[in-house]
Amino acid sequence: MSGYIYTGLLYNSKIIKPILSKEINRVPLLWDKEIDKVPMIWYKLLPLFIIIFMFFFQLRITDEFKDYEEDLKYRSYRPVQRGIISLKVLGKIGIATVIIQIIFAHVINPKIIYYMILVWIYMFLMSKEFFIKKWLTKRILIYALSHVVIMIFITLVIVKGIEYILQDHFLETLYLLLEKYEKNIFVGLIPLFALNYLNGIVLEIGRKTRRADEKEHGVQTYSKLLGRKKAVVILSLLFIIEYLLVILGLAHTYEKYFLFSRLILLVILIVSIYFMVKFLKKDLSGKIVETVSGLWIIFSSMCMGFLPYFVFSLIK
Repeated sequence: MSGYIYTGLLYNSKIIKPILSKEINRVPLLWDKEIDKVPMIWYKLLPLFIIIFMFFFQLRITDEFKDYEEDLKYRSYRPVQRGIISLKVLGKIGIATVIIQIIFAHVINPKIIYYMILVWIYMFLMSKEFFIKKWLTKRILIYALSHVVIMIFITLVIVKGIEYILQDHFLETLYLLLEKYEKNIFVGLIPLFALNYLNGIVLEIGRKTRRADEKEHGVQTYSKLLGRKKAVVILSLLFIIEYLLVILGLAHTYEKYFLFSRLILLVILIVSIYFMVKFLKKDLSGKIVETVSGLWIIFSSMCMGFLPYFVFSLIK
């Protein structure tokens, strides 16, 4: 939702608003009353959400195949290892989700399938550990950084989906005008792609930073690899960088959204770092780090578009 709203605001502020101000007759006055509003095309927005949701579901399924032997050895409590569900059934479910995604892609625009294929190709490479499993598993940082790249491809599907929704339903000339304003849109989208990529790293480090007595045999953790203090410092630095990315991104849209998110996210940043320090000083459970990281991902994403947009919509 935040990706949809943020990209929509970019199109509006960089393309649609300038066009309307010049009163080009060929372009319908979509937002002549509320120039900073983004149209919610729910019957197309919902399929886009389902497509993205299923990508993450497919990642979980491929992980079950990829890590089966290791989980059987070290994590026998997991559902597949306990026999609650089989890999064969998971494979069939995975194929079914791909079919559902393709159907929903046609609701939005069939062209989006080309970008979905990029996600599936990268997902396949991830499932095969890029065909360098032995080398990669010995280098956990490179392993994590290379796997999180899939967030860039998933974000690309969101962005292209929004572009097709706007092109197909609102502006006949948007496709032609996009080339003229492409640089402005591209620069504005960089913070969104960077935020989603870094949030993937936050999730990875956050869920694998634990107290000494919480370490699980056979499971590599960042608190062991880097040390608890260094892992927490890296997480805190990622929070700060992402804060800057959010306000940098919103600086490309409207001033009120920029000011609102800057204040709200600053408070959340301070609270998040406070709990990171508390985790170190009081030797708290690693669940604290995992929870704070998860909440940071939610709020940093929401502040990029969803939260300020709806707050100001309610005020209006």
